[in-house]
Amino acid sequence: MFRSGYDASRDRRRETAETRAPRKVTSRQADTPILWWWSALFLVSVGNLVLWLVIARDVHAPSDGYVTQQLWLSGIFAAACAFRSVLPRVDLERQCLWDSPLSSIFVGRSVATVAELCFAAQCALLISKLSVLTGNPLLRVVGWSIVPLILVAQVCCWFAVVSLNHLGHALEEILWSVMVFLVALSLGLSWGHMSPGIRALSGIGLLACAGAAFVMLVVDVPMYLARWRHGRRSGVRYLRVREGLKDALLRRRVAHRWSDWKPEIPWMSLYFTAGVWISLCLVFV
Repeated sequence: MFRSGYDASRDRRRETAETRAPRKVTSRQADTPILWWWSALFLVSVGNLVLWLVIARDVHAPSDGYVTQQLWLSGIFAAACAFRSVLPRVDLERQCLWDSPLSSIFVGRSVATVAELCFAAQCALLISKLSVLTGNPLLRVVGWSIVPLILVAQVCCWFAVVSLNHLGHALEEILWSVMVFLVALSLGLSWGHMSPGIRALSGIGLLACAGAAFVMLVVDVPMYLARWRHGRRSGVRYLRVREGLKDALLRRRVAHRWSDWKPEIPWMSLYFTAGVWISLCLVFV
């Protein structure tokens, strides 16, 4: 979700799918803007975890357990985003910032999968609550569809990560766009039943849905489809499951140049900051 593009075919021309030892790079070799960006992500991530602890200490869960469930799900999401902020990586290019076993693409994608399923569960809980608030049984059906929808999106994502085929990411972004539309539709249908304070949070949610849908449908999906078509024309060899899993587990290319990370900085910065804030806001809706 919300990933900027990277060209696997370009990377594949430089090296084969065979596992290669990571190149040792120290922080002294890193470009200064990269260190500033990473430091900012690190500080925001620490602040987000502290904020979650403050919320967990002060919030009082009602008897239905909604707040408790949202709180734990948001905690997992915030922790996973903090982990990915400290050890950022780009899946298809097998690119990472720090040379660590925890920078493995397989590890990072596994953490991201858990986090995104938790966020989907938060959205499902929200829509189920809106169904109770409005007395609309259709919203309950929508709520139950959210997690299975994102589970399919994760399968598509893993297909892309393992095979190096951008088509999987295009399909994943389309499925996330459907989920965003369902959340926005649910908020819109429930608007008249909300208190003024909740309406303010819902308004932020609607703006976030609009922005996310724009990025995914107007930017990400066309880009991934274009790169998928380019790969087919250029004869890029996609990896089989066993080969791709081994490649994702072991191969990583350490990169500290601004040019390597420039395409990734916008989406990572939004994902690991605003994404966590939205997750925390869902505790109070």
